[in-house]
Amino acid sequence: MLKGEKNFFTGYDTHNVDGTVNAVIEIPAGSTAKYEVSIKTGLIELEQKNGAPRFVQYLGYPCNYGNIPRTILSKEKGGDGDPVDVLVLGSAIPTGSVVKTRPIGILSLVDGGEIDDKVILVLEGSPFASCKSVDELDAKFPGATTILKTWFTSYKGRDKKGNLILSSPGFKGRAEAIRLIGDAALDYERSVVTEADKRALDEKGNPRLYRWAGAKNLGE
Repeated sequence: MLKGEKNFFTGYDTHNVDGTVNAVIEIPAGSTAKYEVSIKTGLIELEQKNGAPRFVQYLGYPCNYGNIPRTILSKEKGGDGDPVDVLVLGSAIPTGSVVKTRPIGILSLVDGGEIDDKVILVLEGSPFASCKSVDELDAKFPGATTILKTWFTSYKGRDKKGNLILSSPGFKGRAEAIRLIGDAALDYERSVVTEADKRALDEKGNPRLYRWAGAKNLGE
């Protein structure tokens, strides 16, 4: 269990003044331990399965894995009620780090018939930071998207019929990633939070989320 300087779920803004997106790192690239932020406590905890710590029974994660603070994929819209999951491209980052990133796309996944999309983020200051889209990622780093898709559709293994448990219809673009993050941030702010935690509302009754025009939920 890891306690941060702030609550990992509610203590950090979704967007920064410069338009970057904050990402909380749960699982560093190359590791197999399944850490996750608890939305109840704001701590990072090691997942438990059948009373035992959970580790991925596969190769280590090909990227850093985490989520975006103050976001919710609302169950009313078909989400799982958890924050937006993210794949942060760059060298291994320690669990509990909060880093600045920019979205370039989405890896679409289907898990047991349910959509389980992962937003792809590039780490500021990393070699991947020059990429603005999934196509650019493929052009500048050949095979990167193939590695991501192969790993995330394979790490849970096969079902009793021999089919992979996870499948992927492919990738979505940067505009859809920006839109998903913005919608999830709005859904969080409109969800049931303490009065002290609520953001001030603007004249239209919406939470004041964005301080920089490029961070608005416009898709671009």
